[in-house]
Amino acid sequence: VNIDECEHLRMQKQGTDGLFDEDGPGCTVAVRTQAKLLLMVEVTAPFDDAPAMRISFETDDGVRHDYPLRLPIVATCFMEPVTLEPGAFMQRWKSLEGQDRECQEVVKAPPNAPKIDEEYMERISKIITDGLKFGRCPGCDPTPWTVSGAATFRTGAKDLNGNNINVGCLVRVEANPQAGAFRVTTRTLHPLCSKAVKNVALVSIKLA
Repeated sequence: VNIDECEHLRMQKQGTDGLFDEDGPGCTVAVRTQAKLLLMVEVTAPFDDAPAMRISFETDDGVRHDYPLRLPIVATCFMEPVTLEPGAFMQRWKSLEGQDRECQEVVKAPPNAPKIDEEYMERISKIITDGLKFGRCPGCDPTPWTVSGAATFRTGAKDLNGNNINVGCLVRVEANPQAGAFRVTTRTLHPLCSKAVKNVALVSIKLA
């Protein structure tokens, strides 16, 4: 197993003896057994790309196999939910206006998806809270077709005073039932955070 080093992640790796031995014989995995890999990951800066991992092995007949994969480590893994009152949410939302702070994209609901109704919007709410780890901020809109959320992106990096560097993040998902589409808007102080949250939200909605 080979895992790319990333500047924005600190990784501690543990695994079956020989699992990370690129130049040596590696490890042998017998029938009905398994090799184990344990990763402990700390984030130090915003990022928008999952780390790459390659699994290589050779079978008894001498055939070599290579599988390039992506680890399921995305920015939203490091979010801490925040719940804001409607007034506080809208105040922060307006304060984060600006091209470098906002990312926005429209995504169509999957072709086999049911019509967008209030039950569908509950599924979208679950994506925001359970999938993206954002706190739900209800009451920000008079319509049931918008879901708003807030979170803090927690890093292990320190500022000059020794405090952890964190980034506040806001997201809004607005549905257009007639068009069968959603507009995803994210706003943060860091462009990479905005892009990363938007991308995870888009993929999650497509899979909903």
